[in-house]
Amino acid sequence: MSRWTRWVSNYTSWVSRWTIRVGRRTNCMSRWTRRVSRWTRWASRWTSCMSRWTRYVSSYTRWVSRWTSWVGRRTNCMSRWTRRVSRWTRWVSRWTRWVSRWTRWASRWTKYVSRCTSCRSRSVSRWTR
Repeated sequence: MSRWTRWVSNYTSWVSRWTIRVGRRTNCMSRWTRRVSRWTRWASRWTSCMSRWTRYVSSYTRWVSRWTSWVGRRTNCMSRWTRRVSRWTRWVSRWTRWVSRWTRWASRWTKYVSRCTSCRSRSVSRWTR
């Protein structure tokens, strides 16, 4: 009977130790599971944040692209307009120079005709006296 009692005692002791060991492992697994759960939540939040940020950057990039395109079109328009104004200014400048020369020439010619006329009228008056 004592052998059987010893065997039962040993077996009970082994089961007790095994139960303690399993309890420790369970605690460890539970802690690890909680850590993994926390990490998963953090990763989920981070992914969500990155997704929002990516959408924001994408939207901002599209806006910048549209704005750049708009500025490019305006710049082209302004460039064409500037070229037209430049041509028109050159044409006005040439026309002004031409008018200026023509005015000087007309002024000289008028003086010459005036002198000639006064000279002739004097000579005619001398002859008629």
